[in-house]
Order: sequence, then C-alpha cells, then structure tokens
Amino acid sequence: MIELKHLSFSYDDKHQILDDISLKLGTPGQQVVGIMGHNGAGKSTLFLNLVGELKPTAGQILIDGQPVSYSKKGLRDLRRKVGIVFQNSDQQIFYSVVKDDVAFALHNLKVAPAEIDTRVDQVLKKLDILPLKERPIQYLSGGQKKRVAIAGIMVIGSEWILLDEPTSGLDPDGRQRMKELIQQLAANGQHIILSSHDMDFMYEVCDYFCLLGNGKILKQGGRQEVFADEQLLRENKLEQPWLVKIHQKLGLPLYDSEQELFSKEGKTY
Repeated sequence: MIELKHLSFSYDDKHQILDDISLKLGTPGQQVVGIMGHNGAGKSTLFLNLVGELKPTAGQILIDGQPVSYSKKGLRDLRRKVGIVFQNSDQQIFYSVVKDDVAFALHNLKVAPAEIDTRVDQVLKKLDILPLKERPIQYLSGGQKKRVAIAGIMVIGSEWILLDEPTSGLDPDGRQRMKELIQQLAANGQHIILSSHDMDFMYEVCDYFCLLGNGKILKQGGRQEVFADEQLLRENKLEQPWLVKIHQKLGLPLYDSEQELFSKEGKTY
C-alpha cells in the first residue's frame, strides 16, 4: 500500500504545487488508479514524489506502512517497489538494443547473468515483445518503446508502476494495445497508477480515480462518484467520458466499457 500523509511540495516558498494531500492507494478496488487534472495541476510532481525524485517539503510517504527513507539505500529500495514510465519513453531508455536496456537495472543489482537472461525473457514474453529482444531501439514504434520501458520496471519486480500519459503519441491501434496491456497486467495482480488527459481511456482502464486541482485532491472514488459531476470536471478543464454523457443524456445504465454498452444495448440501437 502507498499512503500519503499531509503531503505538500513546492519548488519555492511562494507557490504550493501539492498542498496537504492525504491519500491511501492499494486497498481493494484500487488495482488501477487514475490521477486526473489539467496541465499544471501537479500530477507529474506527485509522481516524482512517489518515486523519490522529489522530496516532500512537508508530510511523508509510506510504502507498506514504512516511511520512505531518502538515503541512497532507501531510495534504491523505493525504486524496486515503485517504478515510473515517463510520457516520453526515450527519457529512460539508455541502451541501443532492447534486451540490454531491459537488463540494465538487474546488472546494477548484480544479479547473476543466467538469472538476468531468464528474467528478461519472462518479462518480454509477458509484455508480448519477446520477438523484439534483439531489435535496435531506434526501429521501435512509440508503443513498443513504452512496453520496453515498462519491461525495465517489471523485470526488477516492482509492485507499482506509474504511467505518465501512457497514450501520448500513440495511434488508435497503439492506444488499444496499451489499454489491453494495462488490463492484462491488472488482472495478473500488478498495481498501476496512471495519469492522462484522455478521459475515455482512463474511464475504461481505471477502477479508482483521484481528481487533482489547486494542489489538492478535489474528489476521489469510483466512476460514478468522480465522473458524474460534469461541472467539477469542466472547472478543472476536463471532459466527461462519452459513455458517461450517453448515460446522463439517454438515461442508460452506466457501463464500464464500450463493449459492455453495445453488447447489452445492441438490441435497442
């Protein structure tokens, strides 16, 4: 579990980016958590605090009940539990060949070579990119690079993966593949926190939502609690997912996905 206790962060003394946030993540029903908010709301700053790249100016972060230690060892332990995939995957890909990049962290941890090979193959297979093992990074698509970046986190056994704008730069096929990947990982027990401006994507892949604005959590809960408040979303420069709009305009049940809507209402439309 990740717990934020009265967390605040500012880059200077004048403006609080995060302001006294208290939040528990990882309870039942929170397998995939969506952090929503307009540009400048503090989503990326929150993510960087969660992985120890930034240190709170007040409050604390607890992982499985233990406060994060900002010593070298403490940060190393934190990043083995919580990993981040940046919006631009090129920021965290350092090697020219897929297998070498995925193995990077394991070499730093001085894992035996035979085990490295085994773990790299396992994670590449799980992410459906094993055929890319020997492929130069420069020839990969944007979606493939994101999977390689995710593999570099999963290979060390991270319990949490933070995905910052995972659909950014992806075409419709890449977006669909990313959705299916997140759903597959969640079904296998992986905890995920993601941020995105794509409300339709968030609606379908997340099971818990936190709306961040003015440095605070303005609302949190399931689909119904968060997305039904159209005015609050508009005030924070966000739009309701189209499934919610249909639900409210036509009085249909609030379905979890497009597929569920058409399978159950197909007889009517």
